[in-house]
Amino acid sequence: MTSVDLDRLAATLTEVAEAEILPRWRNLAEGDIREKTGPTDLVTVADEAAERRLVELLPDLYPGSVVIGEESVEKDRSLLGRIDGDAPVWIVDPVDGTNNFAEGKDRFCVMVALAHRGETIASAIHQPVEKRTAVAARGEGAWMLAEGTRAPLRVAAAAGIEEMEGSFNFRFFPEEVRPGIRARANEMLGDRHYRRGCAGYDYIQLATGRWHYAVYWKKMPWDHAPGLLIHAEAGGYSACVDGTPYRPGKLGGGIIAAADEAGWQALRDQVVGPVPTAL
Repeated sequence: MTSVDLDRLAATLTEVAEAEILPRWRNLAEGDIREKTGPTDLVTVADEAAERRLVELLPDLYPGSVVIGEESVEKDRSLLGRIDGDAPVWIVDPVDGTNNFAEGKDRFCVMVALAHRGETIASAIHQPVEKRTAVAARGEGAWMLAEGTRAPLRVAAAAGIEEMEGSFNFRFFPEEVRPGIRARANEMLGDRHYRRGCAGYDYIQLATGRWHYAVYWKKMPWDHAPGLLIHAEAGGYSACVDGTPYRPGKLGGGIIAAADEAGWQALRDQVVGPVPTAL
C-alpha cells in the first residue's frame, strides 16, 4: 500500500474549508439551509459545495481511490457498499456539526478517512476556525498540524470512572434502554458528560487529552472512522458496545471510546449496561 501524504491531506482540507465553508459561515441566506429527515438534520450549501470539491481533489492523493460523502450517500445509500470493496475509499463529512455551523457557532469541522477493504488506514479532522488539523496513519501515530508546527497527539492518562469527563450522546440509543443509560450516566458520571453536536470536536478533545471518553449509538462512517483512527493512534482504546472491533462498514450497535481498556470496560459495565443484540 502506498502511504498517504498527511501534510498534503491537511492542506487539501484547509483549501476546501477556506474556499467553500468559511465564506458561508455566519453568512447563510434562508435558502442556503434545508432539512433532510427533520428540523435537527440539516444540510447547507457549504456542505454540498465542500463535498463536491473534495470529490474532485481527494482521488489525486491516493492512487485508485474513490470517494463517498455524507451528502452523496443521502441520495444513494448503496454507495456505502464501497467501504468493504477492493478500491480504497475516502469517507467524507464535509461539515461535521452542520447544526452548529447553521447557527453561527464555531464548533464544526471537516472530516475524512481513507479505508481499504474495510479498514481505516489514514484520516484527518480539520477545524477551520482554529486553523488546525489532526491527522493519523495506521501504525504511524497521530499529530496536530497548525501554522507550520507538528505536535504528537496523546490521550489522557487513565482515570477511574469517578474522574472521567467526556461526551455521551444518548439521542439514538434504543428507547427501551435509553432511560436506564441516562440515569446511570447521571449517577456515575455526574455532570461530567456533555453533548457538543460535533463528533469531530469530541474526537479532538479525546486525542488531545482533554476528555477521557465518548459514547455513541448511531455510527455512520463519516462521523467516526476519521476520529477513531486518530484516537487509536494517540493511544486510546475503543470498541463497539458489544465488544467487537470497530469497522467503518459496520453501522449497527454503538461505540465506546476511552483512554484505555479498563476505562472502556467501566463505561460498558457500569453505565451503558446490557443492550440486546437484536437492537
